[in-house]
Amino acid sequence: MISCPSCNHKELAGALFCSNCGAQLVISEEQVATSSFNTDDIGRLSVLVPPPFVPPPLSAPDSRIAILILGSEKVIHISGNDEVTLGRFTKGQTIIPDIDLSPFQAYEAGVSRLHANIDIKGSEITIKDLGSANGTRLNGIRIQPHQEYQIKHGDILTFGRLKVQVLIKE
Repeated sequence: MISCPSCNHKELAGALFCSNCGAQLVISEEQVATSSFNTDDIGRLSVLVPPPFVPPPLSAPDSRIAILILGSEKVIHISGNDEVTLGRFTKGQTIIPDIDLSPFQAYEAGVSRLHANIDIKGSEITIKDLGSANGTRLNGIRIQPHQEYQIKHGDILTFGRLKVQVLIKE
């Protein structure tokens, strides 16, 4: 087992990213495989390696961008807006996000009420964290609040611990 340097979550040896916070894991020399492998087992042992995940093409005619909620496989289409706010709705909230992530356990995942913006300017699509409590990550790298970062088809965004995949119609 290895520990995440960001949140101390335990991961299996060989993991590249923390399943809890998305941080890249660093393996020390001491943690490199120390067990011996019997070469007589070669050919008798099989390892199942899943194929790499390929994001589905975006097929909605009125939508140029969508987000795939990882774990639920639900797709949320974004259409008609140049700027969309993502977050979670709470009763009594005066400013409501355009996309409410509450149905996907957003509160438990650490999603803020007004977490991030997706901005569509011509052919450029960007993400901006709105100063959320638990941050936003782009492909596992935490982005700075109130700064725009370009996103592309297949990118993984993490709001707190809620992961979504960006789907962009070409």
